[in-house]
Amino acid sequence: MEPPSETALSAPNAREKLSASAAVLFQRFGYARVSIRDITSSVDIPKGTFYNHFRSKEDLASAILSQHFNALLETLAQGASDTAGACLRRHFESIAPSTQKPGSSPLQVISTLAAEGPALPSALALQIAEGIRLWNSKVAALISLAQAEGRIHAEENPDLLAALFINCWQGAMIRSKCDPAAQCDCLRFALDRVLGASQPD
Repeated sequence: MEPPSETALSAPNAREKLSASAAVLFQRFGYARVSIRDITSSVDIPKGTFYNHFRSKEDLASAILSQHFNALLETLAQGASDTAGACLRRHFESIAPSTQKPGSSPLQVISTLAAEGPALPSALALQIAEGIRLWNSKVAALISLAQAEGRIHAEENPDLLAALFINCWQGAMIRSKCDPAAQCDCLRFALDRVLGASQPD
């Protein structure tokens, strides 16, 4: 039996390199200003190889968004000993702009592309809108559980509170791109107002 060819061995690695390169470039420059050549040249992969893995730049961006939204939603999962209130606080504190490391961040890629909405292909804009709607619904469900625990006032609207937290996050992420030194703590402020300041769960 012949050993696998070098191309076969490197194929998954090439796809990962292309995705990582595109994520960094999309985060820094936005979707419209990045070309396939930019993506391939930054990782020294021939442009023709790109099409072995992705049909188009839009297809690559869609795959990145799917991966990043899945990772984001996984952070909402409750552990066996978690209260809904603790899970809610941990989720948003972990994605606050001040906690993001320099370099490529899935959250910054989502927020950058979302801010570019009108310039995106319609399918990508719809994918982002649906991803954020799903995120909003899952946060709202967690808020409802926190209300049942007595951590959040029962008269508050879970969907509106979820939108408040997500909009605080998205606005802070966009502002941090223009002014990295800005102290965008509106999300933490909103959490403290709703859940109480750093109360143990």
